[in-house]
Amino acid sequence: MSIKPRMTACLILLAAASFAGSVEDRGDYTFETVMVGMGDGVALSTDIYLPKAGGRFPAVLIRTPYDKSHPTGKTLGESFTSQGIAVVAQDCRGRHASEGEFYAFVNERKDGLDTLKWLRSQPWHNGKTGGALGSYNGYTQLAIADELDVVLDVVSCANMYELIYPGGLYSLETIHNWAFNMDSRTSNNLDPDVIKNSYWTLPLEEASAKAYGRKGRFVDDGLRHEKYDGYWEKQNYRSLSKATTFSFAGWYDIFLMGQIADFEALNPAVKSKSRLVIGPQAHGQHGVKNEFGGKTAVGGFEDLSLELLAAVLTGKDPGELFSEPLKNARYNLFIMERNEYFPSEAWPPKETKATDYCLTPNGSLSPTPPASPSTKEYVYDPADPYPSTGGTVLGAPAGQADQRGNENRKDQLVFNLPIIGKPLTLLGPIDARLFVETDAESTDFMVLVQDVFPDGKVVNLQEGGAKHVPGHDKIGQLDFSVWATGYQLNPGHVLRVVVTSSWFPRFNRNLNMGEPIHSAQKMSKANQRVYFGGEHPSAIILPVLGTNPTGQ
Repeated sequence: MSIKPRMTACLILLAAASFAGSVEDRGDYTFETVMVGMGDGVALSTDIYLPKAGGRFPAVLIRTPYDKSHPTGKTLGESFTSQGIAVVAQDCRGRHASEGEFYAFVNERKDGLDTLKWLRSQPWHNGKTGGALGSYNGYTQLAIADELDVVLDVVSCANMYELIYPGGLYSLETIHNWAFNMDSRTSNNLDPDVIKNSYWTLPLEEASAKAYGRKGRFVDDGLRHEKYDGYWEKQNYRSLSKATTFSFAGWYDIFLMGQIADFEALNPAVKSKSRLVIGPQAHGQHGVKNEFGGKTAVGGFEDLSLELLAAVLTGKDPGELFSEPLKNARYNLFIMERNEYFPSEAWPPKETKATDYCLTPNGSLSPTPPASPSTKEYVYDPADPYPSTGGTVLGAPAGQADQRGNENRKDQLVFNLPIIGKPLTLLGPIDARLFVETDAESTDFMVLVQDVFPDGKVVNLQEGGAKHVPGHDKIGQLDFSVWATGYQLNPGHVLRVVVTSSWFPRFNRNLNMGEPIHSAQKMSKANQRVYFGGEHPSAIILPVLGTNPTGQ
């Protein structure tokens, strides 16, 4: 059966609520709201959809902070109960109709396990349980994935540090856009301009209070834990899963790299039954209109994911549901601008070769290093950071966005590779290796990878960066991830690589003074130098698919 709830990126909302406590007859199923007690006495509001056929059923468990009173819950209840599957939808602790205080991520394992204990005691449950939906709802599954039979991981990940500090850089825009609207029982619905203004607040630890009148515990605690430590370890459930996992990611999604890492960490027996699909999606609307070939090419994540879940819970073969445009392969990786999936049994695909493209002082990209060593310089001013537009962010726009507004900035180095004759196809992780020098106490270096279209439009492929704290050596080497992509650059296009020192507000701007980000206020300009050739061959390492490593 086709199941068609509409999933909005991030706010994935669910099911109906009443505290009457009576069982409602809704034709083909019954509906009831109960309060389920947790181990510490806090009760969580929980909706139960049961098939009327009687007997014992597998169950879909949905734990959400996004209000189970949304009509999507009714749609899911009707769809799953018609297949002999119960649906249990629950408001997370401190959200909407549930008791307690909401603190993002930290309570989801113990509350999830307590809910599973209650669920398994119900006379109508046959002991088989799967999770559903994604974003925060995906995390609530991953936190208890050792106790589930199937996990539906749609744009989510199990290690929150990698969402909040990818590459050690703070995800400013994503965190403010999400957390400032979530730090209450219901959404704060802040004016977008208030949130935009908060990006500039110094020190950052005052941003939440200035934005909505009180300190944000989740945000402020995260700011004080810049490094991965015990605080984050308690919220990291990678390698926990024993469940068949259907993972649906997006090349521009905020969870992309964490979600890939989650899948790669599955034990071999589980991984053999699991599938990862990466499409062209972002965690929001793309800034550049692109249908990527339409649904015929991209497929339907929403329908397929729920159909896979139902198949496992009812003992059917989920492999039979993989049909065009997908293959029944361990990985289905969408190649944008080719607009088709590439099936693979490995990540990265064995057909991909990591290929160095050296940065050169004349602004080109070359498969060979420059003949002689040299440098180029620019000045980074945190009072005028390099603006981010789109990318792997929860914001508007997200995903693909036109980058022409930044072409004339002075705080960047630009390198181009014309694509001539044959396409250049990238499929897999992108990495950067920069040899740098700075006069700052601490600073950042960013690499942006872009496609320059024949009409002059400039579209972002991926971005990544790293913090640089100068040591005893004058020249520092930075090796860092520029995330991953599936993208074909066609003849007549230009592959562009930009080196700069900020990508704001996607990432928090480095003030160059070496202070902790939560309390930093003072700023200074930084003189940045990048080295080329000789003993310091700065390069971008691209995942080239096929036999055209030069794009010519």
